[in-house]
Amino acid sequence: MITRGHLNDLTIGLGQQMFFWGRDVLTDGNLLLKHGFQKHRSEGLQGTSCYCKPWEDGMIELHGTCAGWYPCEGGQCGFLFIRNAKRCYVHHRTTPVVPGEYDFSEFDSSNLPELTRSSRIFTAWLAEYESWIAKQMGRTYRDECHAMFCKLPTSKPWLEPEKARRWIASFAAASATLPRARALA
Repeated sequence: MITRGHLNDLTIGLGQQMFFWGRDVLTDGNLLLKHGFQKHRSEGLQGTSCYCKPWEDGMIELHGTCAGWYPCEGGQCGFLFIRNAKRCYVHHRTTPVVPGEYDFSEFDSSNLPELTRSSRIFTAWLAEYESWIAKQMGRTYRDECHAMFCKLPTSKPWLEPEKARRWIASFAAASATLPRARALA
């Protein structure tokens, strides 16, 4: 069973992952584009881009300040991680938020069953993406990204890339024996 602690682990992991996506944009002609994402200018924050890709009857959208999954049909809960809030939420939006312009009355972090369900949709994509990255770039690529992240003065390093890949895949697969991330550190 996923606990609030597991979701806190995911939140910390997504903070690290956002740095990785930033590196991916700068690498080998933009790895997000090679993975099938479409790039468009951010409607909110100037000088930034959003990347979107269809996933599981909805859409993944990545930005430097937030990342989420938005279902195609209303009534189904989506998933949103807001970097500066350091929190994951469920929402009922079918269109992505404007990065940097958040109406927190639209988001809920207290509904653990829905947050678990929607976060698993997002992490299933993330597990697939990280597997693709390892095949595309080799396993040392993420290790190099992790080393860069660890050197940043304000970074909060999470799991090493291989452990993170396994943890994310177990989270997405609803593993009944999912350990807390600190048990793998």
